[in-house]
Amino acid sequence: MNILIVEDDFIIAKHLQFLLNGFGYEANDIATDYTTATEILNSKVFHLAVLDINLNGYQTGIDLADYIRENVKIPFLFLSAHEDIAVVNAALQAAPHAFLQKPFQKITVYTAVKLALKNYRLAALAGETTSEEKEDTTVITDALFIKEKHMFTKIMLTDILYIRSDDNYLELHTTKKKYTIRETLKNMLQQLPTNYFFRVHKSFIINLNAITAIDYVHVMINDIEIPITNDNRTELLSRIKTFS
Repeated sequence: MNILIVEDDFIIAKHLQFLLNGFGYEANDIATDYTTATEILNSKVFHLAVLDINLNGYQTGIDLADYIRENVKIPFLFLSAHEDIAVVNAALQAAPHAFLQKPFQKITVYTAVKLALKNYRLAALAGETTSEEKEDTTVITDALFIKEKHMFTKIMLTDILYIRSDDNYLELHTTKKKYTIRETLKNMLQQLPTNYFFRVHKSFIINLNAITAIDYVHVMINDIEIPITNDNRTELLSRIKTFS
């Protein structure tokens, strides 16, 4: 999971980067102002942004939050040392998914990140996302079109091996490469043909034609082990031909 840090204090930014990387995230990008942040956001896929309210330059972290909501549509949390109620209220108007107060501690950073991701996911499940956010995928009879920047890429359904859920995102593992899109596993499953795809776990959908082996706790797709629950295993075996 890629996280963008937008903080104009170098020491704070590097400390935050150290903590986030220690949690297993990829927090390798740091911006110090609005312009740099928007350029980085448009250059690669991010799953979360940590925004300092006060930034170098005329535009603030609140302005950047508005840009993210309109153009990037990822969860974000505010980082601030402010105790000014007016500033905090202005920040809250931007509807951050979490708020992290300076000076922060390891546990408060961990909690804020988890809370931001959870709140964003709950909002999406409640139908509070915009129509544009729901247009990252389009399915036709035999193919899936996914939105990448300003164009749609066609992926044949037969090329999809399995799909893994990662918070607000899905990883589509195909025979050629991995794609990351904004979508829930539930919505994706509703779009896919049930005769080819099956949900074996709360975080995984598999292509039935890609299965190479099944044991009591895993489905194998080539050398990849995918967990399967006991109930789903029973249903899966009922849908495929097995011989003893």
